[in-house]
Amino acid sequence: MHFRIYAAIAACTAVAGLVTRAEAHHRDFTFIRDWYLPFAGEKELESRTSYSAKDQTWIQEFEFELGITDHFAIEPGIEFHRDSEEDWHIDGYDVELRFNFLNFAYNTILPALNVEYEHPVDEEENDHGELKFIFSYYTPQGEDFSLNLNVGQELGGEKAKESEVLFGYVRPLSKPVKEEEHGYLLGWRGGFESQFDFQEHTLWLGPVVVCKVNKHLNGLATWLVPISHPEGQSSIIKAILEWEW
Repeated sequence: MHFRIYAAIAACTAVAGLVTRAEAHHRDFTFIRDWYLPFAGEKELESRTSYSAKDQTWIQEFEFELGITDHFAIEPGIEFHRDSEEDWHIDGYDVELRFNFLNFAYNTILPALNVEYEHPVDEEENDHGELKFIFSYYTPQGEDFSLNLNVGQELGGEKAKESEVLFGYVRPLSKPVKEEEHGYLLGWRGGFESQFDFQEHTLWLGPVVVCKVNKHLNGLATWLVPISHPEGQSSIIKAILEWEW
């Protein structure tokens, strides 16, 4: 079935499931999405910086996220690219519709769904669509276990497909401190992220470090290293800064 049909079905299902109130918004991973979304009316500016060591390529993304309801957010963005032989230039634009389901609870699998559309600036490249199926599990000790299954497809040309599975875990590195208004866990957190690409059959694995400074500012970084089939692959460093209000 064509990707657009999948996206339409997923979006309709998501809208039908917006029934309960979400909890505090924060991000624990750079590559992985978890269940949390912004509150209704909450806004966020996000800077994502990635560096590929092998070909010395930089990717810089800027995104604005707005909570429409406590279970639905929209996230438009723009992506820039630079390698060792070129100056910075715009790669393209994207918009992501983000949904989550159920009421927050500890020791419970919480599902979420992202529907993403990407439009490249280069006319020789095709638009791209992606579905991100998200499952998170939180514990009272501040742990976050999150699994993503991402499936994507070009919307033109040969309609090439891609898919990957990602898993991550973080926990507080010291006694967690809760921000009074919304219950954010402040301070340092750490763990790991992993990613397996089904087309390239490569597994990446690496540590992630998170610092939630206050209710506005969050920073995190990951260093992924190719574990299986490393030939032709590169380690990737990715850092994110978030400002929420």
